Amino acid sequence: MRRTFLLACWFGLQAAAAAEEKPKVPPLHHLVEVTVPETMKVDPALPLPADRKLVCRVCHGIEDIDKMEFDEVDKDDPKFLRGGPYRRLTDFCFRCHDRERHRRPNVHAMLDDNGEIIEENCRYCHRKVLKRDRRYRLDEIELRAPVDKLCWGCHLKTPHLNALVHQVKPSDKVKEQRKRFLAEHPEVLLPLTADGRVTCITCHTPHPPGVLDEKLPAARQAATAEVEEAPVYADSPWAATIAEDKRERLAELSRRLGRPLDYRYRQIQKEALLRLPAKDGQLCRACHVFDE
Repeated sequence: MRRTFLLACWFGLQAAAAAEEKPKVPPLHHLVEVTVPETMKVDPALPLPADRKLVCRVCHGIEDIDKMEFDEVDKDDPKFLRGGPYRRLTDFCFRCHDRERHRRPNVHAMLDDNGEIIEENCRYCHRKVLKRDRRYRLDEIELRAPVDKLCWGCHLKTPHLNALVHQVKPSDKVKEQRKRFLAEHPEVLLPLTADGRVTCITCHTPHPPGVLDEKLPAARQAATAEVEEAPVYADSPWAATIAEDKRERLAELSRRLGRPLDYRYRQIQKEALLRLPAKDGQLCRACHVFDE
């Protein structure tokens, strides 16, 4: 079975199971006072005791952190995690855990080295493996969750700046442009939810080239990079201009979230799993009309 990188959940379950025997720790915390196996290589910069027992000071550099109340601990202190701060929590986890063994698999990479379907990946989203050459209605594809919620099982609700803003019923103007575009391009699919809302798969296709019969509109996509490497970005001379354009919106989001946000625009170089190219604006113009 493929290993899925769900360390935080695993730690949480293990901690709950051992709660009666171990010291109280915050939710989703690593087990403490367990003995690290000799077969496991621990970063030598972490002060693991001679008995290899995992205690608070192994990971945390704040003095007497084990004597503090949870809400008194300053998680922004660079010493909160030794060697910090870390851009991602997992960067700290990989000081002991093997990165490759715990890498999250990309379920959208659906073909093996022989070009055959990895059916296990199909079942992440579908209850059964469907025929590759048949055109299905939305209510026939037997998804494991509603189409507008399914992607959130693995992806954030806001993987890009306007993700949630788009997930609404289109305006009359957008409806008309989409209808006109699809009439002119019957080879393209831009599906909506059953109640007519835009959702992730309106713009994104979950299937890489070769999974669906190429004659099906659902197979049509922009693919200039492999699924596991896309998207590929490069620095853009327009970055400062676009950041200024979004400054007020980001300030409002920062205020609402209680933490500073910034935005650095980078230009798309290669893309995958998009129904139309976003790099040159084709995807946007399928539904929107822009004044020149």
